[in-house]
Amino acid sequence: MKKTLTTLVLTVVALLGTGIVVLASASTLQAMKYYHTPYGFFLRQAMWLLASFVVLFLCSRFDYHLWKKHLLFPSAFYVLIVLLLALTLCPGIRKDINGSYRWLYLGPVHIQPGEFAKLAIVIAFAVWLDRIGWRVKQFGRGIAVPGAIIGIFALLLYFEKDLGATMVVGVLGVSLMFIAGIRLRYLMPFATVALSFGTWWVVRDPVRLGRITAWWAFLVDPSSAAQANHQLYQSIVAFMSGGPWGVGFNQSIQKYFYLPEAHTDFIFAIGGEELGFAFSIGVLVAYAILLVCGALICLHAQDRLGRLLAFGMTLLLVFQATFNIGVVTGLLPTKGLALPFISYGGTNLLTALFAVGTLFNVGMHIGVHDDRMHAPVVRDAVSKV
Repeated sequence: MKKTLTTLVLTVVALLGTGIVVLASASTLQAMKYYHTPYGFFLRQAMWLLASFVVLFLCSRFDYHLWKKHLLFPSAFYVLIVLLLALTLCPGIRKDINGSYRWLYLGPVHIQPGEFAKLAIVIAFAVWLDRIGWRVKQFGRGIAVPGAIIGIFALLLYFEKDLGATMVVGVLGVSLMFIAGIRLRYLMPFATVALSFGTWWVVRDPVRLGRITAWWAFLVDPSSAAQANHQLYQSIVAFMSGGPWGVGFNQSIQKYFYLPEAHTDFIFAIGGEELGFAFSIGVLVAYAILLVCGALICLHAQDRLGRLLAFGMTLLLVFQATFNIGVVTGLLPTKGLALPFISYGGTNLLTALFAVGTLFNVGMHIGVHDDRMHAPVVRDAVSKV
């Protein structure tokens, strides 16, 4: 397990190093616009990175068993995130960006509570599903309580108009319930209702529905749909311009306001343009390694709580990375989700390193004898019905 943890740390460091370098180039023009210096976003990301390393260290040293032993910890964390999400409904401290209220402006610090909700759902579900043990088979404790936890988040995120965070929270919650052993005859209707809610949300919003129809038109005929799906078209142009070797560091053309959100959601395209296929393939391999390390930690964790935490934190990172890369390469409809460790965003970076620290903490306990915890192994998902 020592090799797995070392590989995990080196992979994350490589992604962080790559991200800060690509960000330094991708954000120069936006930084000049907002901060009157080409290094504005780079310096802010560097400060968030230092704070995130502190969070990483603390999470790696915080014994994850305390989440279960002292229920005040997960309960207080969940309530805190609910309060932060509720604050986004308050005019004056929320920030309206493109019709969404995802940001809180607390003095000089700007945070995105929806990012913390992803962590809260993993911790709350892992503790609850481990605590109820075999009673996970029951409808009340296995479905009703987790459903209420997700429902509160989904309702608040709906008023924020943050479909991306809602989607991630839903995927994490349903996946954890599936792995924990909730019966499929209970889980399938719940998942169907959640999916129906997401579909209704998209269909009733002309902007989101337009993105899906434009994406489909782009797949059928890229040239005719270029104007309707400007971001995706420019992203593909970036990859084509970069080719195998790239146009060179800081030589991107797409960052000159051809590609919106070049330093956040579409930073992967800028990296591909400047550094070529080597960057693109390297990032994909790094996330694959991260997935393998997380899976090994999950499979060898000493108890069910550790397994659920490791599974949830790994899924949190890998799902967002997969979705972001899918959007940037045109495999999925356009939807704003940051690329963990690489996209600009302090809250997202903090969340990602919180997840890595928790993974590392679970891995450190593997092989350590502890008489306090001998929870049953998560049973095979095939035996749920």
